[in-house]
Amino acid sequence: MPQKSIIGLLFLLFSLYGVQDALGQFSQFLEESDIDRVAAGGSIGVTASAYSVDGIENRRAPGMIQTNANMNFNLFGFSSGINMNYSTDDSKFRQNMNSLSFNANWKWLNVQAGDVNSRFSEYGLGGATIRGGYIRANPGKFLVELTGGRSKRAVRPSLESGFRKPAFEQWAGAVKIGYGNTSTNYFHLSTFYAKDERESITGTNLEIAPRENLTLTPDFQVQFFNGRFTIASEVTASLFTRDLNSSVVSMDEVNIPSFFTSIFTPRTSSRFNYAGMADATLNLDFFNLGLGYERIQPGFESLGRGTVRDDQERIKVSPTLRLMNNRINISSNISLGRDNLLGNRVQTQTNTNANSNIQFIITDYLNVNTTYGLVLNNITAEEIDGQTTGSSQSQISHNVMLQPSLTLRREETTHNISLTGGYMSIESKFDNQGGAQADSYASESITSALNYAITLPIGITINSSVNYMTNSSDGIEIQNMGLNLGTSYAFFNRSLNVSANAGINRNINEREGPGGNLMETELQQLTGSLNSSYNLTEKDSFNITLRTRSNSVLTGAGREFTELEGSFRYQRRF
Repeated sequence: MPQKSIIGLLFLLFSLYGVQDALGQFSQFLEESDIDRVAAGGSIGVTASAYSVDGIENRRAPGMIQTNANMNFNLFGFSSGINMNYSTDDSKFRQNMNSLSFNANWKWLNVQAGDVNSRFSEYGLGGATIRGGYIRANPGKFLVELTGGRSKRAVRPSLESGFRKPAFEQWAGAVKIGYGNTSTNYFHLSTFYAKDERESITGTNLEIAPRENLTLTPDFQVQFFNGRFTIASEVTASLFTRDLNSSVVSMDEVNIPSFFTSIFTPRTSSRFNYAGMADATLNLDFFNLGLGYERIQPGFESLGRGTVRDDQERIKVSPTLRLMNNRINISSNISLGRDNLLGNRVQTQTNTNANSNIQFIITDYLNVNTTYGLVLNNITAEEIDGQTTGSSQSQISHNVMLQPSLTLRREETTHNISLTGGYMSIESKFDNQGGAQADSYASESITSALNYAITLPIGITINSSVNYMTNSSDGIEIQNMGLNLGTSYAFFNRSLNVSANAGINRNINEREGPGGNLMETELQQLTGSLNSSYNLTEKDSFNITLRTRSNSVLTGAGREFTELEGSFRYQRRF
């Protein structure tokens, strides 16, 4: 009996030592990782608001009280929270329990669980949310990423108004491996697989069909000449089945790589397509040049990134030039695009977008910024089997902007003055079928604005702005002018902040009415606001806001009204 007691005592001592050693290793693991043992926080707030209007129907309730509370916690990497809201406007209490998630980092390892939003490639798994798990291991230059779980929940059909489109339950998984450094040279290979569960929703005359998708994406980047020249590319091959209820196709009848057929079962509704991009970048001391090409084949689909606009080809050129010790910066972005890549559509759309910017730093106080934008869109009707069934359209737009700004700093006063002037023209032409006369539309706009702000030594900031806009379109002339004044001041070591703003805006609209009569409408709007916020403590604050707006009809028809609203909000953080 004493011998058994001694053995039991030794076993207990060894067990306690093992537990102590395990706890010590676990504590060391927590110190080396970013896992918080226990953390919690949140806030509670109440808002009371009042609203009145004269001349039009109420836009909101005359009085309303809203309360909200939220709490978030983290326990050894597991995080979640709860939100609660109540409003007297609809007399409903709402609560939302945030999804439980886990996120932990340890040296080169990252583990996540819950709603995971990962991006393995641009066209494969490119942002779809998966409720499941995610692991990323990046020891040295090696990379391994794994994710899997449910990507969509089942949504059954419903006849209720506003009900969203039904959907099958969908499960997805992805793997990515690679070697290198994403800032220099690397090669990655990723694959993504998703499949709808056919039995998740049942019924007749369903608007949707269960789908399946498998993608394979290699991507790489290589740098030359100490990083001055870089090339990168990414191509995704996608095997997509639009209806899992369609017939299975024999392997001998399809020309698909064996990698796909070992996982994916080809059917009569399956299609094989690809999408990809390639980039080249040149970086010199005074000059940069970027070249890019993107192509998305007609019919390309991927369940890993939602809706994809297929049948697109785009070329991009982006030069940048720096002169006079970076005082002059000239940059441009040019994009050329087209669709109908296979030439089997009744129309082909081509577009050209060019944007140029010149920034000139004249002195430390004065700089000038100019921009020019050009947009060319053309839709050309194509001849199919000797017949032209579509119509042609064209649009050209020019946009020029000039923005000089001046900043004067004195010992206790700062002045900021900026001027903006712009010109925009749009011309559209529609060629009708059958030789009918073409329709056209033209518009020209001129905009200008002057802004001035001053910061006084006592802490008061005063700002003002004047703006003017005129637009001339077919049969319509519009003029708009406005003036705004505002000021702000911080009291009690910035614990109390008060700001006030007032403005007047006038709009004149002239258009040609029936019989060639000129119809004129002139409206005037006065606005004002007062806002104050006060931090009672580091955790307690309140805010008071008052706003008013008055709309008057000076000439012609319109609706006159006056609105006044105010709100008080208190919030405590913990």
